[in-house]
Amino acid sequence: MNYDELLELLDIESPDEFQYFEHFADLMECDGHISYDALFELISQVDKKVLAELIENYFDEISDSLPDDGTEAFTFLKSLSMSLRGILKQKDEENEAREMVRFVEELERFRNWYVIDSNIECTRKKDGTTKEVTFFEALVLSRMEKLNEEEYSYGFDEGLDYQLDEYTVSFSDVISEEEEEDGYLEEDLEENPDSEYMSGLTEDEYDF
Repeated sequence: MNYDELLELLDIESPDEFQYFEHFADLMECDGHISYDALFELISQVDKKVLAELIENYFDEISDSLPDDGTEAFTFLKSLSMSLRGILKQKDEENEAREMVRFVEELERFRNWYVIDSNIECTRKKDGTTKEVTFFEALVLSRMEKLNEEEYSYGFDEGLDYQLDEYTVSFSDVISEEEEEDGYLEEDLEENPDSEYMSGLTEDEYDF
């Protein structure tokens, strides 16, 4: 998918119109191939403050869709959200272009994993039938279950093979104080201080 096709998918004419939750959701949940160049051309022109808010809202939304036993997945999504927003909040003009490249690369990597490459095992409780779906598709099943659809057991934590490198995780420090004010971050991380998704953080960095 090239840049013009991406704008058409999002039903916008320019990056200035990329402002709403639905735009970010459509971008993340499209299972078609989006070229890196098209993604970079779009994202690099979106207002950073708007983009950070969209990321926070979207990741909060999908985190809330996880079942209660998806603790590792919950921690991972919070960590990735913090890291992506932390990159956007960098104020070093000399490194701004480089960090935008890193941001888009990480966003693209997660998007591809989220809707294409991930494998989450879902077991229907009624008869034990299992199937493997993407992380996104498993979230959809979980949401449907809350609407009194069929019940499943989900292997969100077991299928979580996405690794955040230490450099990317380090950007979470930029907004750690903001997240602490929300009241959930400290509790979530202290419950899983040895989580592999927090492996890039030292004890001082997650002991807010």
